[in-house]
Amino acid sequence: MIIECCISTIEGAKSAQKWNANRVELCSDLHKDGLTPSESKIRSCTKAFKGETHVMIRPHNNGFLYNENEIKLMINQIKIAKKLNAKGVVFGALNELNKIDIEVNKLLVRQAKDLKLKCTFHRAFDYCQEPIKSLEEIISLHFDWLLTSGQKNTAIEGVNFIKEIIKISNQRINILAGSGVNASNAKKLSEIGVNGLHFTIDKSGSVNENKIMDIKKAIR
Repeated sequence: MIIECCISTIEGAKSAQKWNANRVELCSDLHKDGLTPSESKIRSCTKAFKGETHVMIRPHNNGFLYNENEIKLMINQIKIAKKLNAKGVVFGALNELNKIDIEVNKLLVRQAKDLKLKCTFHRAFDYCQEPIKSLEEIISLHFDWLLTSGQKNTAIEGVNFIKEIIKISNQRINILAGSGVNASNAKKLSEIGVNGLHFTIDKSGSVNENKIMDIKKAIR
């Protein structure tokens, strides 16, 4: 099971490195639930953190519906992430009915896979109206990871549904539990068979690096 830290600063990257996190999800604007970071931020963080950096590809925080120009921008952002030594990208497109936008995701996954980048479908999944059907579509699109809180506000609230989709997915995709993950619930989440835990360590201008240590202790 991996430990993934959601970060938005170079300080976050240094803390993830110090405490040997397996992976970071790099974003900007965490107060907007994470947008695509700048080139300079990607460059500095991939230098500071020696594990895998996965870059958020999200041009706006107005839902998960993207127009033609935004899709072109996302494709370019994927290329930039690769150029700056990222190992993966994180995205998810829905249509106006909050269902998986098959064609847009297919286009983005193809671009990422051509560049040998891993793909994570982010918590747009938790807004899907037909989650089991959406899970199967995400798997068929060849995403490597699914980040989810089990369609609840926090992963511990959605723990039973996360357990259900782990069983349904049957190792066809890696499941990453995220939202509200901390030392008090990490062990319970780890015991249901998730492939990773995802949590934010830098927010509001400060870095809580002890959170990594506390969660690691909790799941030993």
